[in-house]
Amino acid sequence: MKYQKWNIADRVSDSVESALSLPNIESTILYNRGIDSPEKLQEFLFPQDQSTNDPFLFEDMEKVVKRLSQALDNREIIGIFGDFDTDGLSGTAVLTFALQSLGSIVFPYIPHRVDEGHGVSLNSIEFFKDRGVSLIITVDCGISSIEEIDLANKLNMETIISDHHTSVDVVPDAFGVINPSLLGSQYPFQHLTGVGTAFKIVEALYSYLNMELPPEIYVFSAFGTLSDVGLMLGENRLLAHKGLQLLRSHEIIGIDELIRVAGLQKRRISTQDMSFGLIPRINAPGRLSHARLSLDLILSKNSEEAKSFSNEIEELNKQRQVVTETAMNEAYAQIQSQDESVIFVGKPHWNPGILGLIAGRLAEEFYKPVIAVSGSGEILRASARSIPDFNLIQVLDLCKSFFEKFGGHPMAAGFTIKRDLLKDFREKFNDVSFEFLSNVSKGSTLIVDAEISPLWLTSETLGFLESLEPYGKGNPEPTFITKKFELIDFRQVGNDKKHLKMTLMFEGRVFDAIAFRQGKRSLEIKNGEFIDVAFKPSINFWNGKENLELIVDDFRLSS
Repeated sequence: MKYQKWNIADRVSDSVESALSLPNIESTILYNRGIDSPEKLQEFLFPQDQSTNDPFLFEDMEKVVKRLSQALDNREIIGIFGDFDTDGLSGTAVLTFALQSLGSIVFPYIPHRVDEGHGVSLNSIEFFKDRGVSLIITVDCGISSIEEIDLANKLNMETIISDHHTSVDVVPDAFGVINPSLLGSQYPFQHLTGVGTAFKIVEALYSYLNMELPPEIYVFSAFGTLSDVGLMLGENRLLAHKGLQLLRSHEIIGIDELIRVAGLQKRRISTQDMSFGLIPRINAPGRLSHARLSLDLILSKNSEEAKSFSNEIEELNKQRQVVTETAMNEAYAQIQSQDESVIFVGKPHWNPGILGLIAGRLAEEFYKPVIAVSGSGEILRASARSIPDFNLIQVLDLCKSFFEKFGGHPMAAGFTIKRDLLKDFREKFNDVSFEFLSNVSKGSTLIVDAEISPLWLTSETLGFLESLEPYGKGNPEPTFITKKFELIDFRQVGNDKKHLKMTLMFEGRVFDAIAFRQGKRSLEIKNGEFIDVAFKPSINFWNGKENLELIVDDFRLSS
């Protein structure tokens, strides 16, 4: 991506370097993440030594656990409703696996993305009733499902809401609510994900029963925590870190099959592998077909069954890539005729499951808020993605009279709208956005941790960088710049030649580099030129060998 500005962090003072007892570059990276004392350093680098917060600090947790214990004793049938993204799927897996391991009969329910959408559906309540369910647990949703919870109550099914989204003024009439974002919540960590909230219920239940948590619970929790792009500090970091460790060392049949089809090294699974290799595959069925397939794979205990599921998911992921690239090319053609502060794109035939991918990539590339729309009927579906400092949900709230349904957060949202209202909405959204964007910095900024010589990248320093994982919000993967690399060779690679492969030299040493989705920028450079490169170091495994590769965020001609 071509950034407007590179913002290079200042090197830390001698006092910080001394306090951390680390060299300057390492100390600078840590200081940029709020770590300026030995105590914070210990907690950050060794999250496995920390304890999770007491789950019984949730106001309703004690009665929720007693109700679950009662359900186990009475052999009640439990229904679990989870959202269709990786956070909801992994949270559903956590509760399903945990309760089944205790002998419970569990019916998990994942809604269809297009037919049912986000949130508890009336269809699911009927589904649970038909199967004799007496207790329902929601995952990653439910805090705004007043009508659906009322129906469950009328049908003599009690409900436990497990959600992390900001609560509304009126909370559903559920038996219990576990939500760190609940108004007045005393729970000390409000940034739990959907799966993290489900984990706390399981943690409390197993503690109440004086039982140890199975490793699968942590592994499933890592997937949802990393996928939700939540704050990667505190309890989230602990869950993701421990889950990754256990994933590398334990056999989990369904996940292992997913790793196989993705072509990854199980014992070296990284945040990058999860975010760009495994999580997109888990999301693929929900985008193009039904997310239940991913849940079946995650929970599978049969090798042949898991292999079949993973192969089907791999084919869906390939389809997802093809339809997304086709839609992106159509979107680019539409953008050429636009000169507005926000981008609108859409085609009737675009699959609703890829609208968020389209909007996200365009927002990143053009540094503008983006709305992507699809549908051929009277009601259209849309996904919106934002840029930093532009509160998308606040702007959409000023346009809510146009929508059938809408929801989201400052950086991502979705809505449905009648076709004949789309033109008027677009004008209104443009007008409101223009006012809000007047206070937003023009052009994207790349945050850089330090300017380094690439010779700094040794096995020791790469080991230090690996110790910072898992990466996420609040702990981004470190980015560096090196000035005056000599460009030895470059070529476009990949489907449609969309990536740029480069061979760079610095002080006689050669480095491999790749700039993803920047193939068109080959027109900006020539062999023999000197360029400044912003990158993230990565270890590439190929034919049993480890090779250092620079993942290029941006580059420019050296001055």
